[in-house]
Amino acid sequence: MSELLHNFGVDWKLLIAQAVNFFVLLLVLWKFAYKPILEVFRTRRESIAQGLRDAEEASQRLTQAEKIGEEKITVARTEALGIVNQAEALGRTRKEEILQEATDKGDAVLAQARQGAMEERLKAEEAFYKDAEGLLRAGMEHILIALPPEARDRELTRRAIAALKTAPKS
Repeated sequence: MSELLHNFGVDWKLLIAQAVNFFVLLLVLWKFAYKPILEVFRTRRESIAQGLRDAEEASQRLTQAEKIGEEKITVARTEALGIVNQAEALGRTRKEEILQEATDKGDAVLAQARQGAMEERLKAEEAFYKDAEGLLRAGMEHILIALPPEARDRELTRRAIAALKTAPKS
């Protein structure tokens, strides 16, 4: 067997040295490259999942706000019908005046409900941008570790967030 391997030009010492070098390289890459990259992926996955959960929660809140608005509109319309019935009993002269008042109330309640929904959406967006700032900082920290100092990183992050905020929404 030894003679056969020697005929093929296999040197046991060189083969063992190459195997040791390979395993040393494998251990170094595992410790200093593979594990940190997996950690970055894990944290990014968690932040994206949190962002999705926050977006879903904001969507649910918006839906609830719309339902509340619809309920208030229904209540306002019911009140308006009662007022109209009273107006018919009192006379045709006040009918148009009371109907206009009820419509204005309904519009005001609808506008208020829409404003509340918009505020909830803006809060959710602000929370998303705050989370995005941390995610961007972590990513830039890993990628640009040898580049600008901390103050420059903050400025780059703020500019990126500002660009995200002003980017057209699809």
